[in-house]
Amino acid sequence: MLLTNEFLLNPRILEDVQILVVENDCDSRELYAILLENQGATVTTSGSIQDALSFLDWGVPDLLICEIRFLGESVYPLLQRIKSLRITGRKIPILVTSTCSPISLTQQLMVKVEAYLLKPIDIDDFVHQVWDLLLPSVRLVRKSEIVSSSC
Repeated sequence: MLLTNEFLLNPRILEDVQILVVENDCDSRELYAILLENQGATVTTSGSIQDALSFLDWGVPDLLICEIRFLGESVYPLLQRIKSLRITGRKIPILVTSTCSPISLTQQLMVKVEAYLLKPIDIDDFVHQVWDLLLPSVRLVRKSEIVSSSC
């Protein structure tokens, strides 16, 4: 489960990428931010849907990572707002995290999302999903794929 054991990472691969993380669990929010910032991303975190909507008034992320379940708040206004930005020609991938099963999640969501991860999040899967969504031309190199040449 160690990130460095699975992938050879370019520490600045996400440089100039703006990511909005909307997560009601502060530990998960911090973990995502640290992982992404270590890859060079600029990360804005929000603990509520309302704060995330306020962020969209002055900035547009390259990726939205969002928990689907918020106590007392609906995630749909945020997802609809992101969807409306797509209509203007700006495609913003959405990665949804949740504790419910992928089938249940798909049935619940009215807005198409590009990816979802079931909690608890596997760190390697998280980074892999982010890279796949933001950098489709960049392929992660697994250590097992490296052929060492001996002289």
